Amino acid sequence: MRWNRGRFHLIAFRSSLSAMTEPDLVRRLTTIMDIDVVGFSTMSARDEEHALALLGARMATAQDMVKHHRGRVFKLTGDGLLAEFASPVEAVRAALEIQEAMRAANDQAGPDDQLVLRIGVNLGDVVESGDDLMGDAVNVAARLESIAKPGGICVSAAVYEQIEGKLTLGAEDLGEQHVKNIPRAIHAYRLTLRAAPVVAAPPADRHKTTRLAVIIGVAAVVAGLAIGGAWLLHDRSGAPASTRVAQVPTPSSVAATTPPAAPIAPAPPAAPPAPAVPPAAAPPSVAAPPAAAPAPAAAPPTPRPYVASEVPFVPQWRERRLEDYGQAEDDKALAINVRGWFAMATRMLDETSARRRALEECNAQVEREVPIRREFDRCVIYAVGNKVVWPFLLPPMPPPPYVPAAKLSPPVLFDAATVPLVTERGRENLAEHYMRQTRHRALVLGHGPLEWWSPSESDADAIRRNLQSCGQISGRPCVVYSVDEQVVVRVPQLHRVTGIFTPEHAPSADAGRRAAIERYLIDNDWRALALADNGPVGLVFGRQSEAAAVADALAECDKTGGVECKLVAIGPFLVAPK
Repeated sequence: MRWNRGRFHLIAFRSSLSAMTEPDLVRRLTTIMDIDVVGFSTMSARDEEHALALLGARMATAQDMVKHHRGRVFKLTGDGLLAEFASPVEAVRAALEIQEAMRAANDQAGPDDQLVLRIGVNLGDVVESGDDLMGDAVNVAARLESIAKPGGICVSAAVYEQIEGKLTLGAEDLGEQHVKNIPRAIHAYRLTLRAAPVVAAPPADRHKTTRLAVIIGVAAVVAGLAIGGAWLLHDRSGAPASTRVAQVPTPSSVAATTPPAAPIAPAPPAAPPAPAVPPAAAPPSVAAPPAAAPAPAAAPPTPRPYVASEVPFVPQWRERRLEDYGQAEDDKALAINVRGWFAMATRMLDETSARRRALEECNAQVEREVPIRREFDRCVIYAVGNKVVWPFLLPPMPPPPYVPAAKLSPPVLFDAATVPLVTERGRENLAEHYMRQTRHRALVLGHGPLEWWSPSESDADAIRRNLQSCGQISGRPCVVYSVDEQVVVRVPQLHRVTGIFTPEHAPSADAGRRAAIERYLIDNDWRALALADNGPVGLVFGRQSEAAAVADALAECDKTGGVECKLVAIGPFLVAPK
């Protein structure tokens, strides 16, 4: 039976408050995600046991992704769930990954196994009742979910303001929405996976919804994917994601392609930086129509044309196979896994068959070659025909050339025992596999904590692929720690390393400061960054010692008008006092 979710939340909230006095209430600000299945009552009426089993499996996937983004499920609602997040950015990242996981599962499922979600996300004040949360913020999230499109995400203006400039998405401005049981208007946005051009619209009427396509800034989504070969990924438990090397299969009309255990082609020249996604064309100025005229619909996003060199995560020497896909006959589809596995299905009967076959072959490769699989290991359709349908933009990367131009002097040789942010299990795997690998390789470190490496045919290709993979998983730029046997960054010795510095840790709308922070990510020798409570930043580069960099960064922060300047980073590492 379909619940009246908004009425349920309000009744529960009022009932609980009746047993409390105002001083007993524990209020706090949090981000609420509401997930609901579209048409679950109809599914249950057809085959209740099958529908419940399918719902349980899909909701388990959603709960795993909530946990991955440091969220907490606080209520199961029959055919959905409610979760909270400390960060609106992480909540939206989780929502995007959940919807992509549902799409990928539906691509492989039969007609009776299709399950579509709507998701609403709101930022607001809640009241704690044990492990449960109640209040206006929860009810608004439920109403946002109800106006989301099937398979879509709807967020409040409060959430939109927090994610603007942090995620590369499109958004449809719905204006002020008047929904049941909420006494005030809610300004809502429907998120889209690709930016759409801005379309002028009339002022919002109290009883009508206006639409305006808008573009949200830079940095990447995540999703949940990774990259390949005899590669090591460790979460906080230190468990490896893969320690095996794949063999190259025999090409066929359905070809599953993987990185080989040994070179089969001459090493290519150093790879240039991965091509960026072309920016959306600047929209023409459009005069606002008269107030009485209907709002024009936002133009749908145009799929990008397929270009073999733009496919992420795949070794450069395998681009020839990707070029073969571009020249193959329809109907066809290409599925990728960001460990570097990919599979193509060509000359199929229709697009649906091509999608399904490509996903089956790609996921079969992953199951055979990856002993411990994560949510991001699931293959995703990258292209159908010669159009890119992959819902993500290119992974977040540091600015090229990705590593400092000057090598450390004197050289620092790789030692698994001294790599920061790595568990003991991770160090054992690095010592056993990274040190014994004879091909070109690069170890990158990212948010999580996360360490990732894979072999390649050149240093440049290894750096590019590992940064793409790490960036896609963590949703933030990662840092190259070592290339082959040489460490390429300074590691703090006087301070404790707590994480990886990204531009998010020093936000600014100032173009000059953004450029300085980008330079900071890959500059040479000792460098440090200090941040004041009132916004000023102290950035210094090229110092001769850790102590000098720290002192100069704090002094620079204070000099620019900073109040309560604090040391944030030394080199690419977030730090704290020892």
